[in-house]
Amino acid sequence: MPGASLWIVWCAETLSAIMIIRRNKCLLVLLCLLFQLADVKRSFAQAGGPSYMFRVFDDDDFWNDLGLGTDKAYSSGEQLTLFYKSGHKPGFFLDKILPKAGDSSINIYSLGIMQLMYTPSILTPSYYIPNDYSYSGALVGKHSLYSYNAEKKYDLQTELVFGVMGPASLAGSTQRWFHRVIHDTAVPNGWGNQYLNSPLLNLNFNAEKEIYSNKCFEAVGNCSLSAGTMFDGAEAGVTIYLGKMNPYFNGMFGLYSTPFSGNGKGRKKAQFYFMMKTAGQYVMYSALLQGGLFAPQPMVKVINGYGAAAQAVYMVKPAQQIENFVAYESYGPVIAYGRFCISFTQTYSSPVLKNVYAYIYGNVTIYYSW
Repeated sequence: MPGASLWIVWCAETLSAIMIIRRNKCLLVLLCLLFQLADVKRSFAQAGGPSYMFRVFDDDDFWNDLGLGTDKAYSSGEQLTLFYKSGHKPGFFLDKILPKAGDSSINIYSLGIMQLMYTPSILTPSYYIPNDYSYSGALVGKHSLYSYNAEKKYDLQTELVFGVMGPASLAGSTQRWFHRVIHDTAVPNGWGNQYLNSPLLNLNFNAEKEIYSNKCFEAVGNCSLSAGTMFDGAEAGVTIYLGKMNPYFNGMFGLYSTPFSGNGKGRKKAQFYFMMKTAGQYVMYSALLQGGLFAPQPMVKVINGYGAAAQAVYMVKPAQQIENFVAYESYGPVIAYGRFCISFTQTYSSPVLKNVYAYIYGNVTIYYSW
């Protein structure tokens, strides 16, 4: 089990992996195949199923079911996460105080790293574009506990997020590098106008409870709270799962893998199901949309005048007002077989800033369990 002392090494290695995967996403598929070939005869810890799961998570507005791939608003969110079950009492002090879902709860911990970025709808200008999303990026580490109570059909999810926003997040460097790799002429030149460096620390808590279920249908309600220097707000929503799947509150390993049978000679049948989530948020503060609490508003480049008389000047970036009430809907299929699982979802969000457009983004997530 990864300990707190390995956190720095984990962050360095996973950040390197993010860069590699962004360079060639096909590499991820090859790596997964190698894992499968190297360990194809091994069962899933035959007595109790898998104990570890690695997740590669890619939010991107290019994955668009309308067939109109874009690069604006919430432009990208790359995440690598290792989930693991603890077979003994947690040694890390934080794990001892995180809320559990009862004495017989299924407790799954995780360590992860994520890079996020927002961009305006037009990337090539080097000057500030008003009435649009600002260039903004963050690089954060995550530690979480997912605690499930299979008998009472509820779970508690607690997540600690810590990192930095601004140039130190490397979001601008990552996006410029990626556009060069794919030979895109729309090079993002406006990162000089991004929000400044500021530390991020957040505590996110989410509780889920079964509303109704039968053999191929589950409805799950959730309420969440977030507080810190990254995001402050609350959410309530309902998620529907429809199809062939293991019970939701048996834990995420059962949802995203189909382990070998007890004798190790065969697998259970594959899972295939569809999920749809509808939720509303009350947002009080968002660092990536408004700037960090510990940094002033940046100086941005603007163009005064037209034609030959135009000249560049610098001014303090105008403050942007968030929408306090935000609604979104996500939906998509999930397929799990053996150690592997893949999901593809689409999310439609109402505007998160006043006088700015709504947006759509997709997500591709791959899981590997052992």
